[in-house]
Amino acid sequence: MKLLIFHPHADRYRPLIQERFPDLEIHAGYDNGLLERHFPDMDILIAWKFPLDMVKEARRLRWIQVTTAGVDHLLEAAEALRDVVITNTRGIHADIIADFAFAAISVLHWGFPSLFRDQQKKKWEKRYTAPLAGKTLGVIGVGAIGSEIARRGQSFHMSVLGVKRDPSPVDGVDQVFGPDQLHQVLAQSDFVVVALPATPQTHLAIGENELRLMKRTAFIINVSRGTIVAESSLVKALKEKWIAGAALDVFEKEPLPEGSPLWTLQNVIITPHIAGDLTDYPERVAEVFSENLLLWKAGKPLTRVVDLARGY
Repeated sequence: MKLLIFHPHADRYRPLIQERFPDLEIHAGYDNGLLERHFPDMDILIAWKFPLDMVKEARRLRWIQVTTAGVDHLLEAAEALRDVVITNTRGIHADIIADFAFAAISVLHWGFPSLFRDQQKKKWEKRYTAPLAGKTLGVIGVGAIGSEIARRGQSFHMSVLGVKRDPSPVDGVDQVFGPDQLHQVLAQSDFVVVALPATPQTHLAIGENELRLMKRTAFIINVSRGTIVAESSLVKALKEKWIAGAALDVFEKEPLPEGSPLWTLQNVIITPHIAGDLTDYPERVAEVFSENLLLWKAGKPLTRVVDLARGY
């Protein structure tokens, strides 16, 4: 069995997997020459992204382990990959992304950007703040990450509303709504956290109409993908104060262009797509892959299998 690890941090992944499976043939790196040499006859691929036009050359490929939760970059090759098992790493960074979401909520709620500016000016100006307890948190996308964010909200004694494709009960969520009830959740929420997967159905799911439904005192936090919130509409909403502010870790184009007006808006927190970047990320991915490889060898179904038709 031949494994190809094509990743910017392949040098960290390889020893973690080789230690567990010393008899496994592993080739690792992040250059096109490596792909050309080993893509045609590999059995398993571990990758972040790779050139999709090469899929037709993979004669023996049976399984792709994606090192991210999102698989939107694979959707255009769904037909070519129909006979390949795709697994992702959903859930491994739910805790750190939930930490990020609540750090952002706290910073926005307390107005820390404004307080930092006052500090730089040596300006002493007191203000009054209500507790988070009793506020309403809307989690748009209650999967592994959204569920963890919801649990954080519950621990803060917030009222938690969730939007889920299948509106079945979820621990930590007071009310679960279907996608057709998104507007109800937006209108009621003091904080909206976007945690949807990027699919054709979620593309620009939050646009001008949705932003206008939010409270003028509400904040939006996006930890999913920049294609889900219409960026031009969000800029307008922030400039014209339809909403109070935003914390954005993802953008339509990354890195965020220097000319983007988001950089200079005082009611926005910008971070460079780091919410899920764990210090032990490779170790967690290696653990997920190793558990699945044991199942693979035993002829058992794998965990975290992706349905490219659904997009997650």
